[in-house]
Amino acid sequence: MTAAGGWDEALAALAARREAGRQLGGPAAIERLHARGKLTARERIDLLFDPGTFRELGELVTGIVEVPGRPDREAAADGVVTGWGRVAGRTVFVVADDGTITAGARGPGGNRKAARIRELAAQNGYPLVLLLESSANRFQSMMGAQFAGASGGGSAGTSPPVAPWQSTGRTPVVCAVLGTALGAASFQTMDAEFSTLADGTAAMALAGPPVVQGGIGVEATPQDLGSGDVHATATGFIDHVAPDEADAIASVRRFLGFFPSSSWELPPRVVTGDPADRAAPELADLVPLDHRKPYDMGRLVRTIVDHGDLLELRPRYARNIITGYARIDGWTVGIIANQPRHLGGIVDVKAVIKAVRFAQICNAYNIPLVFLQDQPGFIVGPDSEREGALRQVVRLMNTAYGATVPMVTVLVRKAYGFSTWLLGGRAVGADHVVAWPSGAISLAAPEIGVATLLRNELAQGELSEERQLELYASYRKMSQARWAAYDFRIDDVIDPADTRAHLAGALAMVEGRRRDHLRTRRSFDTA
Repeated sequence: MTAAGGWDEALAALAARREAGRQLGGPAAIERLHARGKLTARERIDLLFDPGTFRELGELVTGIVEVPGRPDREAAADGVVTGWGRVAGRTVFVVADDGTITAGARGPGGNRKAARIRELAAQNGYPLVLLLESSANRFQSMMGAQFAGASGGGSAGTSPPVAPWQSTGRTPVVCAVLGTALGAASFQTMDAEFSTLADGTAAMALAGPPVVQGGIGVEATPQDLGSGDVHATATGFIDHVAPDEADAIASVRRFLGFFPSSSWELPPRVVTGDPADRAAPELADLVPLDHRKPYDMGRLVRTIVDHGDLLELRPRYARNIITGYARIDGWTVGIIANQPRHLGGIVDVKAVIKAVRFAQICNAYNIPLVFLQDQPGFIVGPDSEREGALRQVVRLMNTAYGATVPMVTVLVRKAYGFSTWLLGGRAVGADHVVAWPSGAISLAAPEIGVATLLRNELAQGELSEERQLELYASYRKMSQARWAAYDFRIDDVIDPADTRAHLAGALAMVEGRRRDHLRTRRSFDTA
């Protein structure tokens, strides 16, 4: 028996405390949240984890909200629910902000909970999912000179803007923005391996409307500052914009299915039932032989991957290049493909930024890269230079030459310029490079070659239109991919219908290299 009246009384008090915490902000606050089309932290957790597997940590933590001129009040769970469970049978840790409690802003206790979960995920080599709806730290808890020590981090301190350990490239961090995520809450998405945002009910920005109004005198809504449309098209900060919270959480589960639990493991191979040698004769009809005619590379990719399942990332940002995860014969692969429907598939600054970030993540997590090339080279000119093209091309070069995962490349049509090398060429160590009969390889397109080599003759009118057409035809013939195959500068020229089977065979061939990659040093640039 306890000194205060026995076990029954002690356990009843404990149960009452737990039940109070489970009520979050209370029925009225939950009802208001639901009326806005939103879910509570625990409802989101139920969608994320396999049924019955979630174990909460820090359930008894209770914060105190102190606002001058108002009575103090308790904050159940101190604004955040934390713990771990299983997603498709694998352990995953979670930090879930709750919008019913001070709009998801955390107090010191909530920050300590979040920091502890981050530590446990990193120490044990498991993914971490952040369900974000927060203005980060509770404003009133951070006002004054005490803010100077607020970034101490660790389980004994408050939650810093950047985690005290560097998990990026070691254990997957996944961010789902499900409400207004501001300040430190939004910083975490910049280093995440995958991010999603619930459109309409969520926004992400460096600072919220009151701070913007007070700081620079501009009135703005959260959607003005960082809606799904802003991040999908202008910044490219969000990988997947979801129509609602349920879809956002489903995309998190889908992403985790492609990934290993840490960089010290290989991605799981899944028996999909899609035959590795499945022919795709429709591809020849999809891709025009005329290099000037566009087609949908996304449709081509979905035709060759298992059951057409492609998790495309940032589809509305840098639409001239496709990045995403898929499976071929059950193996997880990272797809990087030029999209001729947009800017002819040209490689511009945004496309490089998108491709570099994606390739670095694949390299960190032992995911082979599959390149599908149809591009006229890097975009050039004053605007491109002012956007920092030189720096971005060097970043792509460093990423390509530094990659240690297997790389397999298909030249679908045109492959011009140095981007031919850097997007899975032999020069950067690609394991297998093949072309379709429609493929063409050269330093530059025939028109650019003639304009460069014979610029004086053109300027002086010494080349007739008929002669120019003859030269173009000559260069096109010289650029045909078959010539590269004849002297073994590429591995083969294949029937488009056999593309899937060829890729599956190449991935099986490099299986030993996949395992060897676990022992190599990986670099990761989060810029």
